[in-house]
Amino acid sequence: MKAVLRITVFLIGALVVLFGLVAAYLLLVFDPNDYRDRLAAEVRKQTGRELVISGDIGLSVFPWLGVDVERLRLGDAPGFGDEPFVSIERAELRARLLPLLAGDIDVDRVVLRGLVLRLVRDVDGRGNWEDLAGDPQPESAAPSGDRRDRPDLRIGAAAFAIGQVEIESASVSLDDRQAGVRHAVSNLSLRSGEIRPGVAFPLEIGLDVASSAPDVRGRLDLSGTVSIRPEPVAVTVDGLTLRFAGLGDALPGGQLDVAIDADVAFDVAAGSLQVSDLSLDALGLKATGALRAIGLADARPSASGTIAIAAFNPRELLRAMGQALPDMADTNALTRADLRADIAADSTSLALDNLALNLDDSTLTGSAGLSDLATQAMRFDLALDRIDLDRYLPPAARDGSASAPAVATPGAAAAAAGPPEALRGLTLAGRLQVGTLKLAGLQLSDIDINANAANGVMRLAPLGASLYQGRYAGNVVLDASGRQMRLSLDESLTGVQIGPLLRDLTGQSERLTGQASLRARLQAVGNDGDAMTRSLGGNADFRFADGAVKGVNVAQYMREAAARLRGQPVPSESGSNQTDFTDMVGTVQIANGVARNQDLLIRSPLLRVAGEGSADLGNRQIDYRIQASVVGTLSGQGGADLEALRGLSVPIRVTGSFDSPQYRLDVERLLAEGTKQQARERIEQQIQERVPENLQENLRRGLRGLIR
Repeated sequence: MKAVLRITVFLIGALVVLFGLVAAYLLLVFDPNDYRDRLAAEVRKQTGRELVISGDIGLSVFPWLGVDVERLRLGDAPGFGDEPFVSIERAELRARLLPLLAGDIDVDRVVLRGLVLRLVRDVDGRGNWEDLAGDPQPESAAPSGDRRDRPDLRIGAAAFAIGQVEIESASVSLDDRQAGVRHAVSNLSLRSGEIRPGVAFPLEIGLDVASSAPDVRGRLDLSGTVSIRPEPVAVTVDGLTLRFAGLGDALPGGQLDVAIDADVAFDVAAGSLQVSDLSLDALGLKATGALRAIGLADARPSASGTIAIAAFNPRELLRAMGQALPDMADTNALTRADLRADIAADSTSLALDNLALNLDDSTLTGSAGLSDLATQAMRFDLALDRIDLDRYLPPAARDGSASAPAVATPGAAAAAAGPPEALRGLTLAGRLQVGTLKLAGLQLSDIDINANAANGVMRLAPLGASLYQGRYAGNVVLDASGRQMRLSLDESLTGVQIGPLLRDLTGQSERLTGQASLRARLQAVGNDGDAMTRSLGGNADFRFADGAVKGVNVAQYMREAAARLRGQPVPSESGSNQTDFTDMVGTVQIANGVARNQDLLIRSPLLRVAGEGSADLGNRQIDYRIQASVVGTLSGQGGADLEALRGLSVPIRVTGSFDSPQYRLDVERLLAEGTKQQARERIEQQIQERVPENLQENLRRGLRGLIR
């Protein structure tokens, strides 16, 4: 036993002496600088490139195995010019020798100063690094199965320690001459503390970035306290801070400053990422939140989290992004907003739940998202408490005159829907409820919109809203699947007070009052509002109760008619300039944008009014005739009794525009009717006086067709 021990000690001693002699030789006799030419020749043989080391090569052996190289240059590949592929002012690496012999890594320091790496892709797509990459692995050697398409997040877990890493004044550039773009990282610096498994260490990284496409240039700084766990592999960064300040046309508004703070935990083995205490400050927005992602190594990773954006000014945000805002009626509109939501996403969908968006005086709640990222299919279920959209519309003209209100035609609806190309690519399903809404002066409440769009067809059904003591219901289909859009409407108004509605819509005194009920079934074809209006067709029926037509006093026209028939002066106007009615009914037939009515009937205790004519919706012109007859008496209402007009229809002509209709008595027709009436009365008197009673009725029938 003693002999074995003696031999073992002798061998160890001999190894120590041998190692010492080798170390002494390397330190005292061996000079690595003597092998520059041999090293350069070997590099030239293997790569065809020139290696030049113009500085000293330092070598240490024990207790550190280290190398220190100064002013190293490696030439570029043939055909890429004379500038070096890579150059280094100084590179230093030292590692403990004994741990290396045991298979562990214990690095004292890593220093890299003045690195310049030039990557170039020529016009043919050949890169100046490809000859150094070796032959690519044959595709047949790739592992079979689904794992081939999945990222492998595992890293080695051998014991390691690095005392310090220091990189200064490094730069890397990529000149892609095939694409005509250049990207560069310069002034790169990196400093770290001692890196050991499971031990937190500080890390600081800074660099300048520049890109020609997209046009961006700026400074990025990142720092935090990092901890690396080797088995199972995990990385955490506490107190992560990221700061970016940049300029360029690709940035919103041409300038962007971003500050991000968070704690990050990345479990490589589990394929999970946790971001907590996240805060982001950019473009005047201050956002906070948290995020958790799982299944990062799987085919379908997913993420969930929360986000909250503190109160901000949307106007200032858009201004910072270089977006010009149109003038709005309310200069205080779009000045206050904040947002809160839960976020859930995977490889196929994105959802915002528990959404709460405050904009000025409105609050939007509910959920929304993309149910299919590939098709951008949207889904939503939202509720808006109130909104005044007129605040966000252009202001009135400077002279105080209000612009003409948009005609509520299908053409206007089609123009608002956008071009057919936008609808063809739209897929959505959802519901929007609005408590109160003001638009174009109209006040609506209890709005309920159900929307579906797919394959170029959008359906808004059912639609419902309360307005002016009545109710609106509708069903709208817009089909953009063909060359031209097709619109169909099935809408109704029930019990609506039409006077206040028209007053709010036009901003002027209403021309019609009463309780309105209307039903319309319409169709139109075209790719813009004008085309839709010109092609509009369909049918509608209406009924108004207990109202008045303002701006025209039919009774006054009756007085004028009576005076003209008697050859008397036209009486001055008396009474209000309106025609009261108890009932007004009719139907409308629409073809090619022209609405025609043949059966207007207005009833009141005094008058019966019938009407027929047309209205050109595209040109906003009216051509209409009214026949008014007396069924009561005007005695006691400021005018003479019109008993003489009983049985006589008084014609009134309505022409002009929708905004300014013109009313006038059709005198020629009136006189013709009056002459016929007088002739009928004289003939009747002669028949009664001169014709036997048993022949009177036969004579009346014979003469009835002669005078109409």
